Amino acid sequence: MLKDVISKANLMITDAQQHLAIQEADAVEKVYISIVNMNNFINKEMERIENDPKLSHGKRSTARRGVIEQAGRKLEVLKDQSNYSELIQESETAIPEPPKEDDNAIIKFLREREIRDRLFNMTEAQILSHFGESLFDGKNQLLLNAILNAPPGFEMLSEKNLRKLRRLKARTLTKNGAAKPKFDSTANALIVKIFSLTKSELDRLRKDELAGTRTKK
Repeated sequence: MLKDVISKANLMITDAQQHLAIQEADAVEKVYISIVNMNNFINKEMERIENDPKLSHGKRSTARRGVIEQAGRKLEVLKDQSNYSELIQESETAIPEPPKEDDNAIIKFLREREIRDRLFNMTEAQILSHFGESLFDGKNQLLLNAILNAPPGFEMLSEKNLRKLRRLKARTLTKNGAAKPKFDSTANALIVKIFSLTKSELDRLRKDELAGTRTKK
C-alpha cells in the first residue's frame, strides 16, 4: 500500500549512505525500516480482510479504513519515539534565515578545494599510497574533510573507503565530547520528508476508502 513512499524513501537512503556520516545515514535508514514494517503490517491486514468470507463489501471497506487509521496512529507514535514531532512542526512553520557568512568557513572551504585540486589527477591507489596512514589514523583532518566534502560525482575514493572515513570522523566527534553530534540538516530533511510522504499517502488511502475508490498499491 505504501509502495510509492518506500520507493522514494529507498532513493533517499542511497543518497544518505553516500553523502552523510554513518550515524546520520543510520538514523534515516532506521526510519525507513519502520515505514517498511508498517507497510508489511498494512498489506498483511488488507489480505486478511479480503480473504475473510464473513465480511460484506461494506464491512470490508470499514475494516480497511480501520487498518489505515491504525497505521496513522502508529506513524504518530513513531514520530514521538524518534523525537521528530517538534522538528516536523518547525519545518512546516519556520522561515529559514539567510546563511551568515563566516570567514573561517570560507577559508576552510578554499583550503579543502585546493587539496581536492591537487589530488584530482591522482588515482585512488596513489592517494592511499601517499596519505593512507595519516588519513586513516585520524591525524590529517583537513585531508579527511576535503575528501568527504567532495561534490557528488567527483568522489576521490571508493564507497568502501569513504564509509571508513565517515566512521572515523564520527568516532572523532564522539571522542571530542560530541557523543550526540547534531545531525546534518540534510539528514533531518530526509527524515522529515519520509514522515511527510507516509502521512500524505495514508491520508489519501483513507479518503479513497471513504469515497469508495480504493487504489491498490
